[in-house]
Amino acid sequence: MMACGSCTTRVAGISTIAAGAGLLGLGLWARRDVHSGLAQERITLPESADSPKAPVRDAASARTLAETIREATLRSADGRTYGETPSYVDAEGRPTWDSAAAARDPLTGAPVDNPQASLWLTATTLQTALMQAYLAQRLAELTAGLGALLVGVGAGLTAASRR
Repeated sequence: MMACGSCTTRVAGISTIAAGAGLLGLGLWARRDVHSGLAQERITLPESADSPKAPVRDAASARTLAETIREATLRSADGRTYGETPSYVDAEGRPTWDSAAAARDPLTGAPVDNPQASLWLTATTLQTALMQAYLAQRLAELTAGLGALLVGVGAGLTAASRR
């Protein structure tokens, strides 16, 4: 018959195995979910990437595309970031921060937006979505790894309770 301490260790081991298995399963499910979500969008890397036309289906390719979008946007915006890009353009098409000096839309009378600022908004939205997928997959991998670790610890505790 087992001593009370042995029973406690065995219960702790079995509980740790169960918790680890749950985390491992959750992590693997989340990783698959990120993969299928990216695949559903049918995104491919551009010609300028190291692997042109490769599908974006994992954390690495999502991050690569986000970085590629940022580099292309910086080139299109003359090296200016979103915070450095004036919001409007004047009548000659030159960027300006001053809404009073901005050209006016003939239909609405509103200041004309700088197309580079609009480009930054679109690019930032895409980069954010891709980086969210990157972080989600990394978190899923961490969860699965911790689950596997807990299964190992639980197995050790269970084995120790039999001695």
